Order: sequence, then C-alpha cells, then structure tokens
Amino acid sequence: MDKSLLLQKLANKQYSHEQLLGWVNSLPGSNKRLAPVEYKVGDVCMHGAFLHPYVLLEKTEQGWICGLLTSEPKCPEILEQCKSRFFSENYFTKILFTYGDPQGAYMAPFDNPAQLKSVLKKLKTILTN
Repeated sequence: MDKSLLLQKLANKQYSHEQLLGWVNSLPGSNKRLAPVEYKVGDVCMHGAFLHPYVLLEKTEQGWICGLLTSEPKCPEILEQCKSRFFSENYFTKILFTYGDPQGAYMAPFDNPAQLKSVLKKLKTILTN
C-alpha cells in the first residue's frame, strides 16, 4: 500500500480502528522495530512512566541498571551529552534506576560502549557521595 491508496481508503470514513492500524503499518518504513530476543548493554528503550528513552548500562543478578536520557538541553539534571550516531541530540541525566526486565518499546542500540562505561562510573560516584 502507498500513501495515495491510504488517503483514498480514509476518504470513505467507514473503517474500523484495526483496519486503520493495519493500513498504516503496511506503509513502507512504518513497521515498528522489533524488540531484541535478548537485551544487552547499550540497548535503548522508551520508559513508560518517564516518557524518555533509557539505556541499559549493566546487567546484575537482580536485573538491569539503567540511565535516563533527555533531549532537553537546559535540563538541570544533565550529566553529559550523548556521543552516539542514533542519540547525538540527547543527554545522559543524573537519574539512575533499576529494572528487572526491560520495559517499553525498543528504540535502537547505543553504539558507544566507552561512554556507557564512563557514564555508569560517574553515576555510581554521584550515588555514593
């Protein structure tokens, strides 16, 4: 299906919500990115409550240690700017939290493992002081 065919179907105004979702999902490039079968350090997901992306920083026996990202450059909780090809306009915040299993929509990998290690070390230092 292409955009013009979708617009023709929408002009009819007699369709169900499920039909509309099916049509939109069949447009080129509109399919959701599938979540990985197994999460790893550097995977980025959208947090359901904070409505911001978060990065999986470290796996422990209890679950994942995660860092929250923001795109607001004037946020007072900014730790440092992201250095990743997918998240170059985002910033790591000073918010550190844990998750048993990652929740929310998978977004993309954070492709700078050196920065992830550095951020985790800085966040742990902030928490222990």
